[in-house]
Amino acid sequence: MNNIPIILLVGGKGERFDYKENIPKHLVKINNKPFLIILLDYYFSNNFKIFLLPLGYKMNQYLKFFKNAKNLKNYNLNILNKKLSNFNPNKKNIFLFNAKKNSNKLQRILKTLKYIKNNPIIGACYGDTIADINFKKNLALLKKKQNQASLVCYKTRSPYGIIKIKDKYVKKFIEKPIMKDPINIGFYFFKKEIFKKKFNTTKDLETFLLPKLAKNKNLISFLHKKKHYTVNNQKDLIFLKNQVKNRKIF
Repeated sequence: MNNIPIILLVGGKGERFDYKENIPKHLVKINNKPFLIILLDYYFSNNFKIFLLPLGYKMNQYLKFFKNAKNLKNYNLNILNKKLSNFNPNKKNIFLFNAKKNSNKLQRILKTLKYIKNNPIIGACYGDTIADINFKKNLALLKKKQNQASLVCYKTRSPYGIIKIKDKYVKKFIEKPIMKDPINIGFYFFKKEIFKKKFNTTKDLETFLLPKLAKNKNLISFLHKKKHYTVNNQKDLIFLKNQVKNRKIF
């Protein structure tokens, strides 16, 4: 799988995340290791070697992190040039570029494609979720010609108590049930050919491309049943830190 590049969509504003140290949520430390590095480690353990980061909001903080010699050594990182010609198969190869502050996720993917030449499949993720996904089974779904893209979904609990009502009376109360329909946790694989067509880039990944693929029955789902942690806000961060205190996430 080391020929499949992964686009990490870390350039957004992350408006739901307000951290006291004013650093991007992807660089917040869990067990003394940045959240982003934990994600990269899991990809790398599954033989993914190339990671492209279309930067935008708080770009300078990412550049500072990845230019730090100590970080490069400690986290086994290699910074790639524009042609990606200095690839090192024994390291996590990182390519960084400025995709502009106001670019949405779809725009950032399209801007990244010009650096990716001979790869028929590309991966993408939001970068704020870590999960022990079976990538081999996930990728196997793209063997069918009809399947142009895949996303990873997860069945989660409702954050609220659900009530069943009849004639205005509460017939049944269910405290935080597992929801019938799964949520999208933001891990994708795309056949690159789908990006050859022109796009209305004023619309985003979730409001344009994914619905379009779904309508044409080209988007297949992979249900993840094991561990999954998303950091959207301070509450999520505290929960994750408590869950994995003094031990590995996976």
